Amino acid sequence: MMKNILLIVLAFICLNGSGQEAKKYLVKSGYLKLELSGNTTGTKELWWDDYGQKSCELENSTTTTKMFGMKNTEKKHMLTILVKDRFWTVNYEDGTAAKGILPYYNDAQEFAGSMTEQEQQEFADEMLNQLGGKRLATEELNGYKCDVIKLMGAKSWIYKGINLKTEAKVLGIETNEMFTAFKPNSSVPASKFTPPTDVEFEDMNQTANGFMGAFAEMDDFEEEDEEEIIPVDYSYEKFKETVEACKIEGYTCARTSNVEGVFTAAFMNGQNILMVMLQHEDNIEADNPELLNFQPFKHRGHTCRYGSLEEESGSALLVEYPSDAMNLMLVAIPEKNKEELLQIEKKLQF
Repeated sequence: MMKNILLIVLAFICLNGSGQEAKKYLVKSGYLKLELSGNTTGTKELWWDDYGQKSCELENSTTTTKMFGMKNTEKKHMLTILVKDRFWTVNYEDGTAAKGILPYYNDAQEFAGSMTEQEQQEFADEMLNQLGGKRLATEELNGYKCDVIKLMGAKSWIYKGINLKTEAKVLGIETNEMFTAFKPNSSVPASKFTPPTDVEFEDMNQTANGFMGAFAEMDDFEEEDEEEIIPVDYSYEKFKETVEACKIEGYTCARTSNVEGVFTAAFMNGQNILMVMLQHEDNIEADNPELLNFQPFKHRGHTCRYGSLEEESGSALLVEYPSDAMNLMLVAIPEKNKEELLQIEKKLQF
């Protein structure tokens, strides 16, 4: 469940929009070719339609890095096709291919579509600020007026949601992209968004662990194998009021959501994330059984559990509310100690 909620937040941040329809790009269709330089050399090509609801990307590149005097070279020849919530990938280097469904696509679409264009822009600016980025002055790049964004060591020139140029240098690794061909609003054949028939795709919806496993949904499993999510018997409006009134130094409440009766809120401070989750007590054993292995202790009359989440490089605090048959879970990435999370729980006052 924790990974799923983080995916929702990331999907919200990545969506662009105009009017009442979520759009990845603000140009209906087209073709883009990027020349890659720096530690990664090669090309990347992109075809899209329906404002990015359909896209096809083909990358052919070589990445060379040196660490402790040792040189490493990796080749990449990858095809990625996205059609709304479905994806297909083909790795021509090792001959593997995968397909599946992106979870929370509809939730992200509904979220962006519920806002006006101005609200979407304000939300995007807030997320950029919380991630430690900033919007620089606009610049003209070969005749295209671009928004210039600086974020996480990278500087990008973006034209109507389409990245035309990037300069990045992080930990000595230099990555540059510059467009050499750009055909906005050009017609793209439907065949570009049809997966190739000469490869065998592994269905990631039926694979418990593997490439892109974090994006797999469970639609193709037998009904008896599915774990039912039990909605919490608590007011979502009261949850929203509580978390939005909670002041955590340095953090801003980015968004709250209600997914099948599981309430979540995301607080952000630069690249630091604090997730607040309220759910029915019976969901914990199904979704986060590792939390039940944490050592229990008593705090303000509640049974609590605290521990580190090695896979997420964070920590979690679980607080039981037996009178309402629900649990509060706080997840901090990077890790916060027990006392810090208990102070946040005290401020929430559920």
